[in-house]
Amino acid sequence: MQLTVAQGRGAPKQIELEAASIAQARAMAMEQGYAVLASRPSTLGGDWWRPIRGRSTFDVPVFIEQLRDLLTAGLSVIESLDALRRGAKGESIAVIQRVEQQLREGKTLSDALAADEAFPPLLVALVRASELTSDLPQSLSRFLDHEQRVAELRHRLSSTAIYPALLMGVGGLVLLFLLFYVMPRFARVFEGMTGELPWSARAMVAWSQLLGGHGAWLVGLACATAAGLAFGLSLPSVRAKGMQALMTWAPLRERLRTYFLSRWYRATGMLVEGGIPLPQALHLANGLLPEALRPGGAAVLQAVNQGLSPSAAHAKAGMATAIAEQLMLAGERTGDLGGVLTRIAQFHDAEVSRSLERGMRALEPVVMVLIGLGVGVVVVLMYMPIFELASAIQ
Repeated sequence: MQLTVAQGRGAPKQIELEAASIAQARAMAMEQGYAVLASRPSTLGGDWWRPIRGRSTFDVPVFIEQLRDLLTAGLSVIESLDALRRGAKGESIAVIQRVEQQLREGKTLSDALAADEAFPPLLVALVRASELTSDLPQSLSRFLDHEQRVAELRHRLSSTAIYPALLMGVGGLVLLFLLFYVMPRFARVFEGMTGELPWSARAMVAWSQLLGGHGAWLVGLACATAAGLAFGLSLPSVRAKGMQALMTWAPLRERLRTYFLSRWYRATGMLVEGGIPLPQALHLANGLLPEALRPGGAAVLQAVNQGLSPSAAHAKAGMATAIAEQLMLAGERTGDLGGVLTRIAQFHDAEVSRSLERGMRALEPVVMVLIGLGVGVVVVLMYMPIFELASAIQ
């Protein structure tokens, strides 16, 4: 196992330990007097893969995890940042230097983080709340738990969609190969023939002539279309409009709504657990909602400011499912609204995962049938003239 460790006030360094699990490796390192900052399984082939992963990009969760562990080990914030800066590489050095410099100028850690675009507003809000309650390591742990759960949900969603995407990609490549390479060569057999050709042969000849005369234009148009789509998707405004369109599509509307509400519940619950008042937590968490749901988030905030209970405010704005409303009522009775919102998010995460898995299992045979039909139609079109000519010769 590869571990990033620090000892005393020294700079972080990497060590390798032979262990059956990451937990055992961390325990072995702690027995040797190290504070473990990060851990991962050893990778065959050494460190050749690091430039590919782009380690110069500043990784906020890794930085927060290392900072939390150093603070837990007894170092001050300045000492922790100094140790992390000496062990950092690439862009991380500049980011840590900026934060450390502002702390030395007398600013609070929350103000230093807020001044840098690398840190999300949720982290800044949690750190600002911890400055009042003196539980900075615990607030950082809440942020890490939030990031881990969001990453796990994204991983489940992406892993579930991989197989259908591969099917469509491979099937599309096969169809393109047949249409642009195999079919034009089959058409050459019929181009020099005289007499009445079968309709499938005429279609192949027409397609071959179209590619021969305008093939470069077709390829250029396809490349321009792909480049335009890629550029459009890189624009936040286009992505927002696309998401808004998906939110109005009936097959995905409820699933996407549940997914975004889950993120919103988790962020709000995390902020409330960190000591931030509910109105301020809602104001910060509303930034995670897509454009289609932000009016509902604003309506919840307005209703809470007017004195309504959280459950009534969410229900009035239409931003609570039946399960969420009942759990909020229970949270209001017990006084643990933050924990209840986190449990609501976990419940909806599981619901979204199950729904997506069912949808993908139903989609896979449909995709396979469509690919099979497409390939079969092209193959039949190519071989049908040969069969007809053979029959005519006989």
